[in-house]
Amino acid sequence: MKKAQKEKRQSSFAAIILAAGYSSRMKSFKPLLPIGELTAVERLMSSVRAAGIDDIIVVTGYSRERLQPVLNMSGAEEAYNERYDSGMFSSVQKGIKRADELFPSASGYFLMPADCPLIDSDVIATMSAQIEKHHDFFCVPTFEGKKGHPLFIPHIYSDEICRYEGSGGLKAITDKYWDKMTRIPVRQEGCLLDMDTPAGYHDILSFWNNGCKREELRDLAQGRRIFLIRHGETRQHCEKMLIGQYDVPLSREGRRQIVESASDLLLYHPQVEAIYSSDLKRAEESAEILRHYLSQETGHIRIVKEKGFREISLGDWDGQPVSRIREQYPDEYRRRGEDIFSFKIGNAAENFYDMQYRAVSALREIMKKDTSGDLMIVAHSGVIRALENNLKGMRVDDMWEHVPKGRFTLIKI
Repeated sequence: MKKAQKEKRQSSFAAIILAAGYSSRMKSFKPLLPIGELTAVERLMSSVRAAGIDDIIVVTGYSRERLQPVLNMSGAEEAYNERYDSGMFSSVQKGIKRADELFPSASGYFLMPADCPLIDSDVIATMSAQIEKHHDFFCVPTFEGKKGHPLFIPHIYSDEICRYEGSGGLKAITDKYWDKMTRIPVRQEGCLLDMDTPAGYHDILSFWNNGCKREELRDLAQGRRIFLIRHGETRQHCEKMLIGQYDVPLSREGRRQIVESASDLLLYHPQVEAIYSSDLKRAEESAEILRHYLSQETGHIRIVKEKGFREISLGDWDGQPVSRIREQYPDEYRRRGEDIFSFKIGNAAENFYDMQYRAVSALREIMKKDTSGDLMIVAHSGVIRALENNLKGMRVDDMWEHVPKGRFTLIKI
């Protein structure tokens, strides 16, 4: 019986848990923060073992001594990173080097930070099954399109990662092999959640205490009218620009468009005390114009700025002429055209799934707090697409009827 059980536990994978950082933004030592009856690092080790993987390395650094009792009790191996103040990539390299020494027969490693404690064993098991079909591919789980943790690193890339001394860290390696990255859809949102900040930790605790479930957007929207208003036309440039979070004001025509929409909105007799607006200039200006006209009939209306409703971030490409980007980044620009929803450039950029997740999260929180029968939101084309489709039970990459600049759509569930 014991022999059969041991054979069942055999795995060609190992796990590397990164727990070496300062936890400076969190103000508490993240690996030992409690999530239910276990600490964050214990919960990760439990999930890994529940997925059939017993070979675990925990990379330590700052406050190493505080983790020793947990490691001694768990049986996990330690990789001490004396260069923990050099950043996360030094811990990645230390963990992989140690894993190569201890587990030379492993075909690859599941890499996970200790501040993502709700990675479920089902996520790891789902990934493991797919990795068998893509043994030389990096793999990452996605929840509703957005990438989460852990990252699976095939053993064949270990040496290159450990020797790399350039800029960009691990992302520079995965970007180099962008065509060797497999995205594996999972149903567990916990793979996205991190606790870099006290707010993130609070969200994780709330999610955990709610059985790792969120309130359904459509349930919160039942019986309500939701007005999704696109900002007016912006000040024009001499040539076509990439405009995501690049902050440009309305043009004269854009202000006229919003005034026209305000007149049309009054025909619906909206009952709102607040207009929720993206905090970018073009949306804020539009919200101010709407408030001016609507408050004359409905009384005082306040404007609530919501960063979650910003347009998608294009990173270093934001605010650049399309011609310049096409010339300087021909391959990347082509890839963007081929995969518009998933593509992003650099760490500061988002893709459509990233934007969808934060916009839907923002709307969910608003609907939990504001129980008015009507909600009014001023945002951008991409955000409106994400919100409308999700309210209708779809996703940002599903078909959508375009909302012209300065106009609105009304959602009734």
